[in-house]
Amino acid sequence: MKEVTAAPENGFLYVYAPMCGTCAIASRMLEIVEATKDGEWIQQANGNFIPEFLEQAQVMSVPALLKIEDNQVVSRLYAFQSVQNVFAFCSE
Repeated sequence: MKEVTAAPENGFLYVYAPMCGTCAIASRMLEIVEATKDGEWIQQANGNFIPEFLEQAQVMSVPALLKIEDNQVVSRLYAFQSVQNVFAFCSE
């Protein structure tokens, strides 16, 4: 996953906190999902560095996977549950 400091206009943004154990598990799930396609197509950002975006996008907790279209968050995933669940979210 590519590390960014700003949200993409379109695509998926994974928001995490460095000391979050649940985020580490979610990150591993995302690596598996991302491996199903060529290249890096999920971007990730440390939530500590994008507080304004998190407030504007109404992100309630981390880990969070955001689907963004035309600079607007159209869908959020907080409960990663399983690789299959994450894959289904990314395939919608």
